[in-house]
Order: sequence, then structure tokens, then C-alpha cells
Amino acid sequence: MSSCNNSKENDSKVIEGKIIHSVYFWLNNPDNIEDVETFETAIKKLMKNSQFANKMHLGKPAVTEKREVIDNSYNYCLIFTFDTYKDQRIYQDEPAHLIFIGEAKHLWKKVLVYDSIQEPI
Repeated sequence: MSSCNNSKENDSKVIEGKIIHSVYFWLNNPDNIEDVETFETAIKKLMKNSQFANKMHLGKPAVTEKREVIDNSYNYCLIFTFDTYKDQRIYQDEPAHLIFIGEAKHLWKKVLVYDSIQEPI
């Protein structure tokens, strides 16, 4: 009986969305207030206007214990979830995404994207 409860408990902790799209940004000038404000305005507009992303998270590196395996050198992390590969693919060309790139691309020196698919574990 406890294994059934445990399974339900674990299900409630799972991030909703089949595709998890994690994007890490390194800004050219992270100490430049104008650049930061421009970037944040553009990315928040993307979050507001995307028609395909379900759940969203925008964050900065957490101040956690320094360990060799932790990379907190990025400036921003954006996470979107999508229900299907098709939604994720359409998102790449949707106007909100393309506008964000046009408004903010000049502000970053590096972007890394990690896409993962939810698998039963």
C-alpha cells in the first residue's frame, strides 16, 4: 500500500510537460544595468507571448555550495516545457521567439540549450 502512495507522491513532484527545454545565457556585459534591463524585458515578453510553452521558469544562478560539478557561470536560466516535439519545433519559429532573438541576441556571448524528454523512472 505504501508503494502506491509513494508513486502518487512522486507523480505530484514531476515537472509537467513531456519536453523540458532548458536554456542558459551568458551575457556580454552582465554588470551593465541597461543591457540587463533590455534582456529581462525581452525574455519576459517571450514568456508572456509564447503560445506553445506550458510551464516556465526564469532564474539566475543559485548561491549553492561550491563543488567541482556545479557550473554557475551563466547569468540566466530559462526553462520551458512542451507537451510534444511538434510544439517544441513550432515554438522555434513562432513570432514571440524570433522577436526575442532579434531584441536580445546582441546581448549574449553564449547560449547553451539542453532539451530532455520525460521518461518513466
